[in-house]
Amino acid sequence: MIGLVKGTLFSKQTHQAIIECAGVGYVCSISSSTFAHLPPEGSSVLLYTELVVRENDISLVGFYSLEEKELYMKLIQVDGIGTKLALDILGSQSYGELIRAIQARNIDYLVSIKGIGKKTAEKICFQLSEKLGGISGLHGILESSLSSPLEKDLKSALINLGYRDDAIRQAINQIRALDPAPSLEESIKLVLRKDSKK
Repeated sequence: MIGLVKGTLFSKQTHQAIIECAGVGYVCSISSSTFAHLPPEGSSVLLYTELVVRENDISLVGFYSLEEKELYMKLIQVDGIGTKLALDILGSQSYGELIRAIQARNIDYLVSIKGIGKKTAEKICFQLSEKLGGISGLHGILESSLSSPLEKDLKSALINLGYRDDAIRQAINQIRALDPAPSLEESIKLVLRKDSKK
């Protein structure tokens, strides 16, 4: 399993990026959303990846965030959605709007996405509308309410430490209530200290 690729962005196209790591170029299929987050060619870059193994093909799919990867993993569980369509869905709308449309079972919204017919939209809503609370709570709803760089950095740090959405939301609310606001390092220590007492 290749969980991430970190190196130099050798080249980028709307649906593909090549990342050079120690002289090896890794070709990653990407969404247009990930493409929009890529730095200029020649810059350092990190993509979270998923290895896709088919009968006649082995390929990498790259994502700018763990949240995008997690939503991709849920989309490809829906009957009739493969890698290409899942990436098209991810790149067609903003992350938060897409999450909210699925949770609200907004068929009309989903069929406006190229490649999604009514039956596929219904499958997405039926199979995923109750399964997105974990990721949408953090990125779709909480992300829009983050009011400072500190809160966004704290969110990223806690994700890397393995915290789930509810715990991150509680931690940010606790830090938000402090006056004066602590630094990022102090905030992380406060969260870890609180959890160690449980």
